Amino acid sequence: MEQEYSDKEQRQLVLQRLKEVFENPVQVEPFVSDDEQASVEIVSRADSPFEGVTSYSTLGVYQCENLLTADDKELNVEFLGICDSRNNWFGGLLSTCAFAMIKGKVRAHPFEVYKDIIPVYQPNIDMKHILLIPPFSLRHELGVIETDNRVITWLMLNPISENEYAFMQKNGYEKLLDVFVEQDIDVYDLYRRSVF
Repeated sequence: MEQEYSDKEQRQLVLQRLKEVFENPVQVEPFVSDDEQASVEIVSRADSPFEGVTSYSTLGVYQCENLLTADDKELNVEFLGICDSRNNWFGGLLSTCAFAMIKGKVRAHPFEVYKDIIPVYQPNIDMKHILLIPPFSLRHELGVIETDNRVITWLMLNPISENEYAFMQKNGYEKLLDVFVEQDIDVYDLYRRSVF
Protein backbone atom coordinates (compact mmCIF):
# COMPACT_ATOMS: atom_id res chain seq x y z
CA MET A 1 0.00 0.00 0.00
CA GLU A 2 1.32 3.44 -0.96
CA GLN A 3 2.14 6.02 1.66
CA GLU A 4 -0.26 8.94 1.90
CA TYR A 5 1.33 12.37 1.84
CA SER A 6 -0.12 15.42 3.56
CA ASP A 7 -0.12 18.81 1.76
CA LYS A 8 2.75 19.88 3.98
CA GLU A 9 4.78 16.78 3.07
CA GLN A 10 4.09 17.25 -0.65
CA ARG A 11 5.20 20.89 -0.43
CA GLN A 12 8.38 19.72 1.30
CA LEU A 13 9.06 17.15 -1.45
CA VAL A 14 8.74 19.85 -4.14
CA LEU A 15 10.90 22.32 -2.21
CA GLN A 16 13.55 19.66 -1.55
CA ARG A 17 13.73 18.78 -5.26
CA LEU A 18 14.15 22.47 -6.14
CA LYS A 19 16.95 22.85 -3.58
CA GLU A 20 18.75 19.89 -5.13
CA VAL A 21 18.33 21.09 -8.71
CA PHE A 22 18.91 24.82 -8.15
CA GLU A 23 21.69 23.97 -5.66
CA ASN A 24 21.22 25.56 -2.23
CA PRO A 25 20.63 28.13 -0.86
CA VAL A 26 17.30 29.15 -2.38
CA GLN A 27 15.03 32.09 -1.58
CA VAL A 28 11.31 31.51 -1.01
CA GLU A 29 9.09 34.56 -1.47
CA PRO A 30 5.28 34.72 -1.13
CA PHE A 31 3.25 36.43 -3.87
CA VAL A 32 -0.41 37.45 -3.48
CA SER A 33 -2.69 38.32 -6.40
CA ASP A 34 -3.95 41.91 -6.74
CA ASP A 35 -7.45 40.85 -5.71
CA GLU A 36 -5.98 38.85 -2.79
CA GLN A 37 -7.90 35.77 -3.98
CA ALA A 38 -4.80 33.68 -4.65
CA SER A 39 -1.29 33.24 -3.34
CA VAL A 40 1.77 31.27 -4.36
CA GLU A 41 5.40 30.99 -3.31
CA ILE A 42 8.25 31.64 -5.73
CA VAL A 43 11.52 29.79 -5.17
CA SER A 44 14.61 31.37 -6.73
CA ARG A 45 18.35 30.92 -6.87
CA ALA A 46 20.75 33.46 -8.37
CA ASP A 47 23.67 32.25 -10.55
CA SER A 48 21.92 28.95 -11.25
CA PRO A 49 22.42 27.05 -13.51
CA PHE A 50 25.30 29.44 -14.29
CA GLU A 51 26.54 32.91 -13.42
CA GLY A 52 24.39 35.83 -14.53
CA VAL A 53 21.05 34.02 -14.67
CA THR A 54 18.51 33.20 -11.97
CA SER A 55 16.35 30.08 -11.79
CA TYR A 56 12.77 30.41 -10.55
CA SER A 57 9.98 27.99 -9.75
CA THR A 58 6.50 28.27 -8.36
CA LEU A 59 5.70 26.29 -5.23
CA GLY A 60 2.07 25.36 -4.66
CA VAL A 61 0.60 25.31 -8.18
CA TYR A 62 0.72 21.49 -8.09
CA GLN A 63 -2.40 21.64 -5.89
CA CYS A 64 -4.47 22.94 -8.85
CA GLU A 65 -6.53 20.53 -10.90
CA ASN A 66 -4.94 20.25 -14.35
CA LEU A 67 -7.20 17.72 -16.13
CA LEU A 68 -4.24 15.55 -17.12
CA THR A 69 -3.40 12.10 -15.79
CA ALA A 70 -0.29 9.92 -15.61
CA ASP A 71 -0.46 6.29 -14.50
CA ASP A 72 -4.06 6.85 -13.36
CA LYS A 73 -2.98 9.68 -11.07
CA GLU A 74 -3.57 13.39 -11.42
CA LEU A 75 -0.70 15.06 -13.29
CA ASN A 76 0.05 18.42 -11.69
CA VAL A 77 2.63 21.04 -12.56
CA GLU A 78 4.81 23.79 -11.22
CA PHE A 79 6.12 26.59 -13.45
CA LEU A 80 9.85 27.00 -13.98
CA GLY A 81 11.79 29.84 -15.54
CA ILE A 82 15.38 30.93 -16.04
CA CYS A 83 16.29 34.48 -16.99
CA ASP A 84 19.00 37.10 -16.93
CA SER A 85 19.46 38.08 -13.27
CA ARG A 86 18.97 41.77 -14.11
CA ASN A 87 15.25 41.12 -14.75
CA ASN A 88 13.79 41.73 -11.31
CA TRP A 89 10.17 41.25 -12.48
CA PHE A 90 10.45 37.61 -13.54
CA GLY A 91 9.17 36.28 -10.21
CA GLY A 92 6.07 38.38 -10.73
CA LEU A 93 5.65 36.94 -14.22
CA LEU A 94 5.73 33.40 -12.81
CA SER A 95 3.19 34.36 -10.16
CA THR A 96 0.84 35.79 -12.83
CA CYS A 97 0.94 32.45 -14.68
CA ALA A 98 0.34 30.69 -11.38
CA PHE A 99 -2.64 32.89 -10.47
CA ALA A 100 -4.25 32.26 -13.87
CA MET A 101 -3.93 28.54 -13.15
CA ILE A 102 -5.07 28.77 -9.52
CA LYS A 103 -8.16 30.75 -10.50
CA GLY A 104 -9.05 28.14 -13.11
CA LYS A 105 -8.62 30.41 -16.13
CA VAL A 106 -5.98 28.23 -17.82
CA ARG A 107 -4.51 24.75 -17.73
CA ALA A 108 -0.81 23.93 -17.97
CA HIS A 109 -0.06 21.51 -20.79
CA PRO A 110 3.17 21.22 -22.81
CA PHE A 111 3.39 23.70 -25.72
CA GLU A 112 0.37 25.68 -24.57
CA VAL A 113 0.63 29.48 -24.98
CA TYR A 114 -0.37 31.97 -22.28
CA LYS A 115 -1.16 35.06 -24.31
CA ASP A 116 -0.31 38.66 -23.40
CA ILE A 117 1.24 37.88 -20.01
CA ILE A 118 4.52 39.77 -20.52
CA PRO A 119 2.96 43.18 -21.42
CA VAL A 120 1.51 43.28 -17.89
CA TYR A 121 5.11 43.89 -16.79
CA GLN A 122 6.85 45.21 -19.91
CA PRO A 123 4.46 46.54 -22.57
CA ASN A 124 7.13 47.86 -24.95
CA ILE A 125 9.31 44.83 -25.66
CA ASP A 126 9.10 42.22 -28.45
CA MET A 127 8.30 39.34 -26.12
CA LYS A 128 4.53 39.10 -25.49
CA HIS A 129 3.47 35.53 -24.71
CA ILE A 130 4.64 32.49 -22.77
CA LEU A 131 5.10 29.13 -24.49
CA LEU A 132 5.17 26.28 -21.95
CA ILE A 133 7.86 23.72 -22.76
CA PRO A 134 9.59 20.81 -20.99
CA PRO A 135 12.48 22.11 -18.85
CA PHE A 136 16.00 22.25 -20.27
CA SER A 137 19.47 23.61 -19.48
CA LEU A 138 19.41 22.90 -15.76
CA ARG A 139 22.46 21.24 -14.23
CA HIS A 140 20.25 18.43 -12.86
CA GLU A 141 16.97 16.92 -14.05
CA LEU A 142 13.84 17.98 -12.17
CA GLY A 143 12.11 14.78 -13.20
CA VAL A 144 8.79 13.99 -11.52
CA ILE A 145 7.66 13.59 -7.94
CA GLU A 146 5.21 10.77 -7.39
CA THR A 147 2.93 10.70 -4.34
CA ASP A 148 -0.06 8.53 -3.51
CA ASN A 149 -2.55 10.66 -5.45
CA ARG A 150 -0.57 12.77 -7.91
CA VAL A 151 2.44 13.07 -10.17
CA ILE A 152 4.13 16.47 -10.00
CA THR A 153 6.29 17.79 -12.83
CA TRP A 154 7.51 21.13 -14.22
CA LEU A 155 6.84 23.20 -17.31
CA MET A 156 9.22 25.96 -18.33
CA LEU A 157 8.27 29.48 -19.42
CA ASN A 158 9.68 30.29 -22.84
CA PRO A 159 8.90 33.92 -23.85
CA ILE A 160 7.86 34.42 -27.49
CA SER A 161 6.86 37.40 -29.63
CA GLU A 162 3.61 37.98 -31.51
CA ASN A 163 5.30 37.11 -34.84
CA GLU A 164 6.85 33.97 -33.36
CA TYR A 165 3.43 32.97 -32.05
CA ALA A 166 1.89 33.53 -35.52
CA PHE A 167 4.65 31.38 -37.06
CA MET A 168 3.95 28.64 -34.51
CA GLN A 169 0.20 28.77 -35.25
CA LYS A 170 0.96 28.20 -38.93
CA ASN A 171 3.89 25.76 -38.74
CA GLY A 172 3.71 24.06 -35.32
CA TYR A 173 5.81 24.42 -32.20
CA GLU A 174 8.54 22.02 -33.40
CA LYS A 175 9.34 24.29 -36.35
CA LEU A 176 9.46 27.33 -34.05
CA LEU A 177 11.83 25.59 -31.65
CA ASP A 178 13.99 24.53 -34.65
CA VAL A 179 14.24 28.21 -35.69
CA PHE A 180 15.27 29.16 -32.14
CA VAL A 181 18.06 26.55 -32.28
CA GLU A 182 19.17 27.68 -35.77
CA GLN A 183 19.21 31.34 -34.73
CA ASP A 184 20.91 30.43 -31.43
CA ILE A 185 18.63 32.80 -29.51
CA ASP A 186 19.42 33.82 -25.95
CA VAL A 187 16.46 32.16 -24.25
CA TYR A 188 17.29 33.91 -20.96
CA ASP A 189 17.00 37.39 -22.45
CA LEU A 190 13.44 38.70 -22.10
CA TYR A 191 14.49 41.77 -24.08
CA ARG A 192 15.73 39.85 -27.13
CA ARG A 193 14.47 40.81 -30.58
CA SER A 194 11.86 38.65 -32.30
CA VAL A 195 13.37 36.26 -34.85
CA PHE A 196 10.65 37.26 -37.39
